Amino acid sequence: MTNEKSIEHLNGVLETLIDSSDGYTKAAEVADRDVFKNFFIRRAAARRAMAAEVQAEIKQLGGVPENEGTILAKAHRMFLTISSTVQDNDEAAIEAVDTGEEHLRDKIEDAIKADDLGVSSKAILSNFQGELRADERLIDYLEEAAD
Repeated sequence: MTNEKSIEHLNGVLETLIDSSDGYTKAAEVADRDVFKNFFIRRAAARRAMAAEVQAEIKQLGGVPENEGTILAKAHRMFLTISSTVQDNDEAAIEAVDTGEEHLRDKIEDAIKADDLGVSSKAILSNFQGELRADERLIDYLEEAAD
């Protein structure tokens, strides 16, 4: 196991956390109801905090943290803007963050399973899983409330 491999895995997760934070911010802009806007704003802040923790771990390992999300996520946010013009804004925002969160959970799970990810890095990512599961339940609740 090398630090380079851990850094590579962590930077992949970091990009997705940045995407998630940006996605929640965009969802807050698109949503109509304050309850949804506030939820999205809080989740964006939580993802930024996770990203900061991963950035610190990457630096600790001697790496350079990514500072941007992925091109695919930027396209997804553009789709959210377009989608919100043809359907209920709250519904479009919830669908978009749900899709993004599923991708984030998968990305973190894959990184944790990697044999070449260091112990401290696995611990950090494992700690995120509880919050992600709770957010999944909240998003399910929001989906029901939006109907």
